[in-house]
Amino acid sequence: MKVFIFVLVMALAGGRAMAFNPLTGEDTKFLGRYNRQLQGDLDYAVSENGGVHRYATTATARLSYGLWDKLDVLITVPWQGWSSKGLSESGLGDVLLEAKFQAARRGAWTLGLKPGFSLPEGDEAKSLGAGKGGVWLYGLAGKTSGPWEFYLNAGYLYNRNSFDERQNLLEGSAAASFEVLPGLRACSRLSIRTNKAKDTSSHPVYSVLGLSWSPYPTLDLAAGVRLGLSHGADDLGLLGGLTLRL
Repeated sequence: MKVFIFVLVMALAGGRAMAFNPLTGEDTKFLGRYNRQLQGDLDYAVSENGGVHRYATTATARLSYGLWDKLDVLITVPWQGWSSKGLSESGLGDVLLEAKFQAARRGAWTLGLKPGFSLPEGDEAKSLGAGKGGVWLYGLAGKTSGPWEFYLNAGYLYNRNSFDERQNLLEGSAAASFEVLPGLRACSRLSIRTNKAKDTSSHPVYSVLGLSWSPYPTLDLAAGVRLGLSHGADDLGLLGGLTLRL
């Protein structure tokens, strides 16, 4: 609860920010010095394994703050819940602390890096956290061409955990968005990541389709669907997001 209060207080301190689209992964836009942005996301996932269904909900609050023109710091606080076979748990998940900065420009492409680490705030006994803090590094690439935006993400995660999961994980994604009408963008993303479970060689592959709408200069709304394309992926995910520039 103290972390949620910290996020809200920092967000209400003011400042304008750039847009962030939760449907396309991490972008290569930066807030600018002293600017702030508050984002809320909701993810509802359904999976089935051996006839057993699992339902999971994650609500996250994410505050981004521009330390310099090309350097942002980010804190993400998740609230998680799950139910399966008549059992259910919910509570605070592991808190994420990250930085994002521009590394280079190559023609029309902006290249960035995003290192981060997690604080093991979630209760691992209730499957709400990893039990140990992890660290990661993502490489980002982004390009804007007329009504089109393109983004590539690739990263490595050292998954320290208490569940005998794989510790070395890789993840990659490619995304695009197109401005259909002023303020309305259609978005798509394809992603793959290493399965945390050691006893399987099937890795999660997902596709995301959705829309992002900006009814006001300070507000973005997003909704989409995530489809699992491999045996290691959740079958279905419903996504929603809200971004405030204050």
